[in-house]
Amino acid sequence: FVPVDEEMNEIPEITLNDREIDAFLELRERLGTLEDVEGDLLVSGVIPGLRSEVFESIRQKLAELWRARDYAVLRKLPACPHGVTGLIAASLCFSNLKSYRGGKVVKHFRMSPWTKALSHTLASGFFHTDLNTADIPPAATAMQCLDPDPGAPIYGQLRVARLDDLIAFLQSSHPETAAFLLHSTEFMVNEASPTGWEGAMVKDGLIRYHPESLIAAQKLFGKNIFKLDIHLSVIHQAALAISLPISLDAGEMLLVSNRRALHQRGTCTVRFKEFPSKFESRRVSVFHAYDE
Repeated sequence: FVPVDEEMNEIPEITLNDREIDAFLELRERLGTLEDVEGDLLVSGVIPGLRSEVFESIRQKLAELWRARDYAVLRKLPACPHGVTGLIAASLCFSNLKSYRGGKVVKHFRMSPWTKALSHTLASGFFHTDLNTADIPPAATAMQCLDPDPGAPIYGQLRVARLDDLIAFLQSSHPETAAFLLHSTEFMVNEASPTGWEGAMVKDGLIRYHPESLIAAQKLFGKNIFKLDIHLSVIHQAALAISLPISLDAGEMLLVSNRRALHQRGTCTVRFKEFPSKFESRRVSVFHAYDE
């Protein structure tokens, strides 16, 4: 595997200027709590105050990066403890955010040394798409850093592997694994979809993919038996080779296509303040959208 040429593949990002930062801060103060903002979104579908020249300029810059690279990083977004500024930014980019039970739009994840849950564990994760077994998976995922990893920037990094880059890499180096993604009928199952999903993982230029769901289907139903472990390993190494590490400071945000890219989170750490229950760790808020 040949690593990506970092000189030719910089992270697509924009850094907010002072005027843009002030616009986020002022709107955050007017909107109130996270619950207030989520309520506004569920009732009207929009956050009041986004129709301004400043916010439209930010949206256009992010849209340009999105069209070119299928993901974008928003730097210097003001930090807040529960993700209100991130929800403002997500609403600026996406008009159809997914809601969850209890009227929630934002999901919060905190890394912990005492769990094996994929979204909270300290272990490095697989490259994947979110909600991959849903009838209609989200079009986009947005992640805001609320608290960076104590070992940042080395730990708690994110990566994005674009589908076009991944397929091109695999077709030139591991054509059998490229065929596995493009043409093989596979079965995926998880807690959200106990009856599973079956089909080609890449179809019409879109991808749905999660190694845990493929492995679960193999263990539970005897599916996906042909060289699955080899293919998953090859895909992971290829995705590492074509991607760049992304470190987010508090407040900063990653916006990534859930249709045309895989994303991954690296190893995390904790810093104990009082063993075993009091510790500092990476904390993020996550949003999903059905539009781009």
